[in-house]
Amino acid sequence: MKHIFTYIICLIAAIGYGQSPGYVCQNEDISLTPLENLNTKSIEFSPAYYQQGIVYVVAREKNNFLDPKTGRAYFDLMYADIGPDGSTTKSVNFSPNIRTQYHEGPCCISSDGQELFFTRSNLSGGQGINDEEGQVQLKIYHAVKGTEDWEQITELPFCSDSYTVVHPAISADGMDLIFASDMPGGMGGMDLYMVNRSNGTWSAPVSLGDKVNTKGNEIFPFIHPDGYLFFSSDGHEGNGGLDIYVTAADSAGRYVDIQHLESPFNSGRDDLGMIVSADGTSGYMASDRKPTKGKDDLYRWSSPQSIFCPPGRKAKVLIPKEIIVQDEKGKALDSVNVWMIPMNQEGPTLYKDHFSTALVQQEDKEGAFSFRWSMTEPLPVASADARSDKDGRVNLQADGKATYLLSASSTGYESYTEVVNGDQIPSTILLRKPKGYSSPCVQTLFTVYNEKGDVPLNGAKIDLSGTCLPQPITMYTNDSGEASNCLPKDCSIKAEFMQIGYASHAFTFTPTDTEEHWKIYLKTSDELTAPPSPIASGTVIVLDNIYYDFNKSAIRKGEAGELIALAETLKQYPDLTIELTSHTDTRGSAEYNMELAEKRSESSKAYLVLLGIDPSRIITKAAGESSPRNKCLDGVPCTEAEHQYNRRTEVRITNPAQGMQIKYKTEQ
Repeated sequence: MKHIFTYIICLIAAIGYGQSPGYVCQNEDISLTPLENLNTKSIEFSPAYYQQGIVYVVAREKNNFLDPKTGRAYFDLMYADIGPDGSTTKSVNFSPNIRTQYHEGPCCISSDGQELFFTRSNLSGGQGINDEEGQVQLKIYHAVKGTEDWEQITELPFCSDSYTVVHPAISADGMDLIFASDMPGGMGGMDLYMVNRSNGTWSAPVSLGDKVNTKGNEIFPFIHPDGYLFFSSDGHEGNGGLDIYVTAADSAGRYVDIQHLESPFNSGRDDLGMIVSADGTSGYMASDRKPTKGKDDLYRWSSPQSIFCPPGRKAKVLIPKEIIVQDEKGKALDSVNVWMIPMNQEGPTLYKDHFSTALVQQEDKEGAFSFRWSMTEPLPVASADARSDKDGRVNLQADGKATYLLSASSTGYESYTEVVNGDQIPSTILLRKPKGYSSPCVQTLFTVYNEKGDVPLNGAKIDLSGTCLPQPITMYTNDSGEASNCLPKDCSIKAEFMQIGYASHAFTFTPTDTEEHWKIYLKTSDELTAPPSPIASGTVIVLDNIYYDFNKSAIRKGEAGELIALAETLKQYPDLTIELTSHTDTRGSAEYNMELAEKRSESSKAYLVLLGIDPSRIITKAAGESSPRNKCLDGVPCTEAEHQYNRRTEVRITNPAQGMQIKYKTEQ
């Protein structure tokens, strides 16, 4: 998009986050889905509501007639019906009457469907009109609905042969029109202006002011029926590229503040052309975030409730956070890409395919494991929320009540991934050099059998991948069904097992011990009903990061990240059943703490059921204060963090695993 729209903008990247005055109050359940039937290898952007569907802009890639200003294809307007479930029909050309061999679009349609305002190249007699520099400028045209097509096409009076006037947005009453222009007297590249209509006459353009307009570009406006103005800008502090903002006029008609929208609306790439339904629960937008079919793609978003803040409710307050990125020797690292990805009930809200949960053995308790999110595939560099400067400094802003997946990566270093609370963002990120095979590593043995375990599988293929491996590893088992390698310690590794005639299997693990031995039992492909589990019966998973307040049994909002990971594991391996045991700190009586622990186990179970787990697979127990993990016994002074360490929930696998077992130390 940065190069595609050279004819109307010159993009300037900016990194950071904007303020939140309180127009939009986003929730964690907003979904964003690409319109697969409409997206192509070309460009699709700038949707507009019309009848039962949307009008949008597409590049005519198959046309050899190119815009000499950009060297790229001209744009056209297309229309597609959209069903109640968001599905789309095949698109058709929007209007033969307004179509030319030059640019058409973006556009907007009046609320009664009778007026069309659209961007078009400056034409006369079907030919482009050059300005003094030999360029064909863009103008806004008006048309009215006729019997068969749009008719009475006229140029709006405030356009010019000398500068660009584009991207119209009409108000619900049809009296106000907001557009983008680089007309003289502006603040920078493209600014937003307003004109109003009285008795069929348009006023002179008035700038929306310096709270909206910047030295950069403000483009793609949309006026919601309730008066909210959405637009894209690369001049305000944002995630990078074009970001989407919202504002509204005060009682005097002035735009005095703006709000930067959060994920999933904004990413580290260009996000633009957002439109919102009248009830605020759905809409459309465009983005070149990865992956895309081509350059920019169209997306549909939906929310279980309106995204607009109820009266009296404020949007989330974002807290400035500074992080220093260093290496193991304390040296500041520059040009490190950092992501702060909001988490919801399904895990990371963005780039979920790039992350997985791994079971990591706890150092202080043999046979006990914890969940840890890890990066299994590198994130696209262009999507980073920020990049460290020469002093290793990264400035971000976070919602103190939210949970984030904080991730950092740089060439030559292992990636960093950690689940953090918005009010507990670390002040330092430490990146480590990858450990080569000459360094201490974990000798890892894999033995692959058939389902019964009486036939070792010779020639089974094992693929190992992970961001801390210098390169992917492929091994094949020998006559004894064995293959081994020395793998970096504490490295999240994805293992995939394949053998002809057998069902393939994949899981993620983290080597932690001196030696490890994984025994894999593969089912024949026609017998597999569920993926085999890598977790043995009796395995204990310690959930340290399910936070309860003192004397409370309810899980703190946003603090259920490990239960989310557990639910994903249970969904992946439907044969597993579990036992939940909750532990309290030692404050209060033993009887009270036992009762509190029972309630906490039930809270964890209820949360898993809410995530779609059958309650029959979960047994709850309570340990109360009987097993503290530190010095904090009755009467011993301790900090709140030390007491928190004792408040935990442990998960024990209670059934034999299907087709697989795990031993973290080779039996001699």
